[in-house]
Amino acid sequence: MSEPRHGDIFAVPLPDNTYLCGRVMLDIYGCLKRRLFASGSPLPGLGKAFLIEMYRQVMPKPQYVPSPVLVPGAFVETEQVGSDWLIIAHQPVDPHTVEFPEALMGYRTPVGQVVFDCGEIRFPLPLKYEALDQIEEYATIHPSFLWPYTCLRVLGRDAEVPPEYKTATLAGGDLRFSPHRDAIYKYLPFPKELSYFEKQAQLGLHLERLYA
Repeated sequence: MSEPRHGDIFAVPLPDNTYLCGRVMLDIYGCLKRRLFASGSPLPGLGKAFLIEMYRQVMPKPQYVPSPVLVPGAFVETEQVGSDWLIIAHQPVDPHTVEFPEALMGYRTPVGQVVFDCGEIRFPLPLKYEALDQIEEYATIHPSFLWPYTCLRVLGRDAEVPPEYKTATLAGGDLRFSPHRDAIYKYLPFPKELSYFEKQAQLGLHLERLYA
């Protein structure tokens, strides 16, 4: 069996024996092995993780039908992709459409002790560590066994998520779903409405090299 790669579309089984489709948008470890990351890129620190996006259409069997994006970029563990999450199609990735989760992390800089972390963007914020106690949005690699329940929550099907799986959520791991996002963007040099590609290009970064 070949290793999953950028563009592979997979089917995630839900507890009711239906399926959601997702796509591998970036193979972090694959890029690391090919030495595509520049010195100082934060992405290699994620190790064997995939950046994926999920689609909204629920299917009765593992098949791909194009539908709107449900989750616009999340990091997940890799072991289920290509095994329990069957690869069912392939669609090349356009770097202009890739989105990353947004997070904050403690990181001492000349202007503060917190950075905005998104893909290869790591931008210093004039905030103290104490801000992380109020805005708890840390970079997250989602466990694959919880991911179907996280997707159910995004679909608004919370009642189907067992109460012991309270960590199956995007909250706390993605600033894009936080009420504090607007406050953080006041410190950033680009508006939140821009795509990730447009934001990183303004900072002189080149996401497209990872898809060469």
